[in-house]
Amino acid sequence: MTYAKAATAAVVLALTTACSSGGAAPQARDSLVWATAHPPNSLDIAHGFNNASTLIQTAVLDTMVTLDTRGVPAPRLATEWTQPDPATYLFTLRKGVRFADGTPLTADDAAFSLRRHLDPKVASQAASYFTTVKQVEAVGDGQVKVTLKRPNPAFLAMSAIAWQVTPRKLAEAHPQDLGSPEVGTMGTGPFKVAKFSLTSGVVLERNESYWGSRPALRRVEFKTIADPETLRLAVRSGEVDATDGVSVRDARKWTGLPGVKTIFYPGNNIGYLSLAVNTGPLKDPHVRRAIAHAVNRRAVSDLMTAGHGAPAAAMLPSPQLAALYGDSVPALPAYPYDVEAAKAELARSAHPQGFELEVPYASTGDSGTVMQTVAADLAKIGIRLTLQPSPADQYRARVMQHDRLSIQYVNLAYGTPDPLEVLPDMVSRAAAEPEGFNFSGYGTAATDKQLDTLASATGQDRKAQVTALLTEIAEQVPYIPLFHTDYAVALNERFTGTFSTWSTDAIASLRPAGR
Repeated sequence: MTYAKAATAAVVLALTTACSSGGAAPQARDSLVWATAHPPNSLDIAHGFNNASTLIQTAVLDTMVTLDTRGVPAPRLATEWTQPDPATYLFTLRKGVRFADGTPLTADDAAFSLRRHLDPKVASQAASYFTTVKQVEAVGDGQVKVTLKRPNPAFLAMSAIAWQVTPRKLAEAHPQDLGSPEVGTMGTGPFKVAKFSLTSGVVLERNESYWGSRPALRRVEFKTIADPETLRLAVRSGEVDATDGVSVRDARKWTGLPGVKTIFYPGNNIGYLSLAVNTGPLKDPHVRRAIAHAVNRRAVSDLMTAGHGAPAAAMLPSPQLAALYGDSVPALPAYPYDVEAAKAELARSAHPQGFELEVPYASTGDSGTVMQTVAADLAKIGIRLTLQPSPADQYRARVMQHDRLSIQYVNLAYGTPDPLEVLPDMVSRAAAEPEGFNFSGYGTAATDKQLDTLASATGQDRKAQVTALLTEIAEQVPYIPLFHTDYAVALNERFTGTFSTWSTDAIASLRPAGR
């Protein structure tokens, strides 16, 4: 299961769209068909914070700030910002910007678009990004003032991902269903939504009144093809021009496709096991450590990345570790693959002879492969997993409601270089509630306080506090890090585009080759 926190337990949604094996009509050079492995469920990040949904959101909805190629916050709808004090930001709104229907963008729209994530009635999946926000207000016609509860060096980077701006009137009228096929959405971005159907896909058309550089493409159609081989054949035939549904473990199948280039770049993601620490045998830390020893993570990594990734040693994406520590990543408690050590750790638990555990998983995507491998490893120490496949959309809905959690394979992708984007998902009590991404349920008042303190820390103090949280996670084992993977895009050679770890403009960057 892969969830996107910007672009990624990757949310595995299974909606298969049949596609013919050939004979596709040639597309106009200013039109492109993009296929995703999973369908978007909402064009509002508050309720569609996953890869397929955010890919489309970023083409339609501008954020107040963006990230440059180094991952540093840069102007977007805000042309500049100041900090009158460490906990206050004053953003100056770009002039002359209009929504796709011609309505002028106002500071009130921008302020409300952030403030709504704090509203419990919205139940925003992005709420954890803005837990330090105290007040958001429009200042006159052209500025937005954000007051934080305390200084937060990560606030701008989080805003680049989740502070998407929509008209207040539209968002206020639809706290729960903004972005649904029935309501849709509207932004100031390079494209506007021409069609959104959960079954037949999404069509975007160029926003001719876009304030920025005019997109080269007039029309982009998104369709869902869940079956990997059907997707590959659709790209090969030219029926589909581009896809981010390339599994790196099948990279060899893609790199040889005639007329198609496959682009790999570092992914800001982490695949891991989440252990529900408040349920059954998994409550016992000795059981969790036994599982950590028993899972052959190198083998899982090799299987799932095929050379386009590496084993994960800590509960942060590799680019975030590099951004914080450089080459000096601290040593953390580790559980090398060792069946005898796993048995010894299990012998110290309340379940020395092992136990049985029911484990639901998504029947499509990578979840099945990972969980079958994990089940085989755990069987060696007497932990017998009964794997229960579910349609991916049902599984995802159940997991997001925190219903019957046990051991989950999760692959989360993030959008910023800041660890504070990830750690609240892992150990905050707020994220342990339904719609949050803390599927382990691990978290205490003390960890919440640590996260609060981290939010305002800088320099060496910030490194030390992140290290302390990563050490606690490693010692208590609510999660078992598995691997990092590269991102991969397959693109018909008739087109080109810009793809990088921190880019949020992938769709807008697409253009005919040679232009």
